[in-house]
Amino acid sequence: MYKQYLDNEQMNFQVNRFIEPFYSNKSVQEDVMTICQSIIDLESWYDGWNKLANLQYEIKNFELASAYYQLAEFFLEESDPRKTKAYKLFKESFYKSIPSNLIKYCEVPYEGFYLPVATINHNSADKWLVFHGGFDSYLEELIRLSITHLSDLDNYNILMFEGPGQGMPNINGLSMSSEWEKPVSAILDFFGLTNVSLMGMSLGGYLALRAAAKEKRVKKVVAFDTFYSMEDAFLINTPKDLTKIPDLSDLNVRKSVDNLLEEYTKKNIDLKFKINKAKEIFGKNSPSEVLLEMKKYTLSGIESEIVQDVFLLAGDNDMYVPTERTAFLRDKLVNASTVESFIFDEKSGGQHHCQVGNKSLAFNKIVKFLN
Repeated sequence: MYKQYLDNEQMNFQVNRFIEPFYSNKSVQEDVMTICQSIIDLESWYDGWNKLANLQYEIKNFELASAYYQLAEFFLEESDPRKTKAYKLFKESFYKSIPSNLIKYCEVPYEGFYLPVATINHNSADKWLVFHGGFDSYLEELIRLSITHLSDLDNYNILMFEGPGQGMPNINGLSMSSEWEKPVSAILDFFGLTNVSLMGMSLGGYLALRAAAKEKRVKKVVAFDTFYSMEDAFLINTPKDLTKIPDLSDLNVRKSVDNLLEEYTKKNIDLKFKINKAKEIFGKNSPSEVLLEMKKYTLSGIESEIVQDVFLLAGDNDMYVPTERTAFLRDKLVNASTVESFIFDEKSGGQHHCQVGNKSLAFNKIVKFLN
């Protein structure tokens, strides 16, 4: 169950996100609590997790080392050389921690770049589940979740990929696009797939639904979790004088917004993370450019184009998406073949974003929907 490691909501969420597989490990929990007591800012965050990661790497506990390295690099900016080193060690540790014969890897050409793909194939499978992340997820996170929670889905081959703005494509300079049907179509073309289920995690809930609206080879779509608009995630916990994004067509307004947000990011870790990460994945230089790009990430106006079977998941204490968005979106999906939804509450333990703290709850529902 979701734990209270830190008072800062954003930091606490990320610790739960990556340490969830080790909830029942008493020694890990003791180490995590000790490190969390020493965290007072982003520097101490990096120092603490990097120290733990190095210790676990030395004793060849690669699964735990990979989680600690991912925490260490999480809030570092792309220009920080420590991020490059921690990311490299995270990937190295991760692949040493999983069975080498379970996954097949390849790269799909896309707009002068390559999209990393991993597949888990089952001999008896006659269906395909295509699984991608969102704002800040890596391919490795998808692999770990698939191994842990989808191993019994043996009537599906599972295809996981990093798209534009994610993982290695982002590092290589390929920025994210709201037109997610383009990378999805490239994946389907490359593998010759004509009938797939598509699942997107976090912001991927929007991306998957957007792709389904345009790409009819998608027959089922899972929003893990509901994500209607990227502005929701930006505005849900912002300071009171930022509860509405102003008209940014005026350069003076943009300059004023940039100055305001730069000041807030100095003292607000959540906002700093959102703005800096958005700059990286969008390839933008200023907060106002991020806000302009963000406006493209909405299902508004294309809901009627979604004709598939749809499954919407949500938690009633989601730090990125208002709970009422699930019912709102259900009502908008007037042409969907079927629409199912489920909102987890605190009693279930799945109330947080993407059911962090008890992801098995979500995946049990997802498997039932897919079958």
